[in-house]
Amino acid sequence: MALDQLVRVLDQVPLVSGIKNDLAGLRSLLYQRRAPRIAALGRAGSGRSSLLRSLIERQADAEPLRAEHGQWVRIEHEGAIIRWLEIDVEDDAARSQWKAALEKRAPDLVFLTFEPVHVDDAMQIVERAKSLLRDLPEGPEPLRVFPLLTHADLIGRGETDIDAARSELEAKLRDRRLAADPPRAVSAISGHGLEALSEAIVLALPEEARLEAARALTRAREARLRIADEIVQACTAVSVTVGLTPIPFSDLILLGSVQAMMVSALAYLSGRAWDPKTVAQWIGSLGLVGGLGVGLRFTARTVAKLVPGAGTIVSAGIAGAGTTAMGQSAIKLFLRR
Repeated sequence: MALDQLVRVLDQVPLVSGIKNDLAGLRSLLYQRRAPRIAALGRAGSGRSSLLRSLIERQADAEPLRAEHGQWVRIEHEGAIIRWLEIDVEDDAARSQWKAALEKRAPDLVFLTFEPVHVDDAMQIVERAKSLLRDLPEGPEPLRVFPLLTHADLIGRGETDIDAARSELEAKLRDRRLAADPPRAVSAISGHGLEALSEAIVLALPEEARLEAARALTRAREARLRIADEIVQACTAVSVTVGLTPIPFSDLILLGSVQAMMVSALAYLSGRAWDPKTVAQWIGSLGLVGGLGVGLRFTARTVAKLVPGAGTIVSAGIAGAGTTAMGQSAIKLFLRR
């Protein structure tokens, strides 16, 4: 049952029209989801394509990413979907390419890439990037800009030298009054800084792009678990509301739909296809006790609704607990492995 259909059904039930509040976050996260849009501004050869390849852990000998300069490209690989734009700020065509790209779609996030060997030339790159960023349409919140020192392996001999390079770049950005996050040092070769960068990317994106980003960025493990918990909590709240409905056997239609949507969303978040094989694995992970528990909870909810007064409260509590248990089971199988 589609989410909008579920809302329409529950709107007809007394006392539960407020279900829309519980479903609002789910609708934005699941049904309005889209691929994240990331623009990477910097010099040619500053490691943008290799950075993207490492963020989604694409093998170096795999098919080329085809991240053509100056235009949006859809990067799709093993379920990972990202809209990616590379602009060489020193190219004479940079502004026309940038404006043409903005006419199609605005980025959710901007990378500003610097090579460690060219940090002394950062002022020129920053000024050119600033002139491009002024063309961005105004939004409800300022666009996040992530300055990145690529090829961190080439910075000195350890964390002390890396921190010094980051501080130097941050001072240059501050001198040029560029509103940006503190610089990060990353490496597509060693993976240095990519886990923290992946987590920061997901947090910086609008809600409708977070699920696809967490699914695509293989190092964003904590972000996936955080989004999974949000999905389970929202579905639990909906289940409690369903449990309060004074209609016997409503669980069979409404609660089953919510739980099926929850489990399939968690499987999708993990990158797994929701096919018969995946369903069988999840059911098998519940085991005999889990299967009996699901049946007993359904029976208890249905009987409790036939008992005046306290029965409805019991039904709601059982519905919420059952949905949480199902969700945590799916998280353990799909995301925690």
